[in-house]
Amino acid sequence: MPTLRLSFRRKEKEPPKRTAVFEIIKKGSREEFLGEETYRTLSKRLSQEFEPPEGWIEVESYPVHGRFVISSIHILYNEENNEFIYHVNEPMLSDEETEIVRKIISRLEYYAANPKEIGDKVGTLKKKIDSILEAYRVKLEGSDYFRVLYHIFKQTLLYGKITPIMYDPMIEDISCNGYGKHIYVFHRKYTNLRTNIIFEDPDELDSFVVNLAQKCGKHISVAEPMVDATMP
Repeated sequence: MPTLRLSFRRKEKEPPKRTAVFEIIKKGSREEFLGEETYRTLSKRLSQEFEPPEGWIEVESYPVHGRFVISSIHILYNEENNEFIYHVNEPMLSDEETEIVRKIISRLEYYAANPKEIGDKVGTLKKKIDSILEAYRVKLEGSDYFRVLYHIFKQTLLYGKITPIMYDPMIEDISCNGYGKHIYVFHRKYTNLRTNIIFEDPDELDSFVVNLAQKCGKHISVAEPMVDATMP
């Protein structure tokens, strides 16, 4: 059974300089890239609109954002089980949009990149995505377009399912003990927490591990199943 464990500590960063929010996802905004301030605003809205599942109480929530990252984190508590969990909240896709994302990714030719050194790859990838959408005669505008774009970037240029966790400065450790099991995190305030993120099958987990190793400039295989690497 594959095992993945990531450990890292982050240096404290100065807060980014605030800039005006030039667009808040409107129709016709497809040609514009969202500024980081917009991602911050959208993540805050996502956090505010979240409703805990039945039986859970929200203890704390905060937005987590970055370039092309829209998400919020919710610390939930279940009184019956006396349990805290770390709930990752992201823009939801409809079944149709999920299929669009799957088809686009299957058509893309890309390789794992260091998320901190994306550079021109973003523009190139976006043009390729737009071309595929036109080929499928799919029209996406405004928030629909950027929601789909986020999930494609997350699965290609960023960190896949753990992208929001990787952008959360409160997390010091991420552990995964195999497919079908919840990922756990070590939170600076709440210590060990179960998350709502699961790799559903071995192929999904294997693909994630290989992609993650490539982002670190490393190789992993059946012949060499262990790797020591530093996350970019």
